[in-house]
Amino acid sequence: MRDSLVRIKSSLFPRLVFDRTSLDKHIEALTEANSEIAKERDSLLLELNSLRSMKGGNTFLFEGYDIPIDLMQLTGGGPDTFETISRQHTENLRRWIGLEPQHTLLEIGCGIGRDAIPLSKILTAGRYIGIDIIGRSIEWCKSHISAHNPNFQFYHFDVDDQLHNATGKTATTDIRLPADDQSVDRIILFSVFTHMLREDIEHYLREFRRVLKPGGLVYGTTFIFDDAILASARATNLTIFDLRFEHPLEEGCRINDPVHPLGAVAFTKGAWDGMIERSGLTYAKPNLKGAWSGFYSDAEDGQDVVILTRGD
Repeated sequence: MRDSLVRIKSSLFPRLVFDRTSLDKHIEALTEANSEIAKERDSLLLELNSLRSMKGGNTFLFEGYDIPIDLMQLTGGGPDTFETISRQHTENLRRWIGLEPQHTLLEIGCGIGRDAIPLSKILTAGRYIGIDIIGRSIEWCKSHISAHNPNFQFYHFDVDDQLHNATGKTATTDIRLPADDQSVDRIILFSVFTHMLREDIEHYLREFRRVLKPGGLVYGTTFIFDDAILASARATNLTIFDLRFEHPLEEGCRINDPVHPLGAVAFTKGAWDGMIERSGLTYAKPNLKGAWSGFYSDAEDGQDVVILTRGD
């Protein structure tokens, strides 16, 4: 009886068999085509930027902005690395200190906007304060980035600097950051502490404590060394800057080149501990391990990083 009912049901309601083969092939073809289009787009952008450089026109197209290559190169990286470094910076900031649309963020060493431009898509309800010692870079940022993002403000500090502003008339220790007390959520510095000595770093740290909100964070890259790290750096020589730090400057501080002492400066962890304690800040997280020396197999940034907060 049961078998008869099954046969009747099957004859009245034949089973639908859906063959996905052709659909799957179509989806696969579309996916491959999309990937090829993306590759072609990236290739065309690279070719466009290359042609611009060859013509001597000398700008690089980055997220809708034509950036002067000569100013770009003052950031420590040219067109070949600009986008990659920018992306890595943003990813690390999101990962390690968090970024929210309403944050007020202050950047020391903003350059030509390598970080400011992508941050303009994140800090949509907040504020960005960029500071640099290269006047032409700041003027460009004001004319281009601030023109599209009025919540992004840029300031030139005419600081005397051996590498980037030899005619500067201001000392770092005379700087007062353009922010009210306890008004800033995040402070970032990429490759800034790496060109500063203890007295100037401590001045900045005290200013950071003044402007940081309770719970605010500082993300600053640096070179931190001990004997094992130095041995690894000298053996691997991973960067184009030949970072050997063979010249002691003071206790816990070494420089790479005595002719240009601010070209690259490194500190021990103990030296950093003292600077941070004297400034009234404290570590918010363990230091991030830098890839520069080749010492760490699990490096978390290109340089070492101190992540700080107010000590109260």
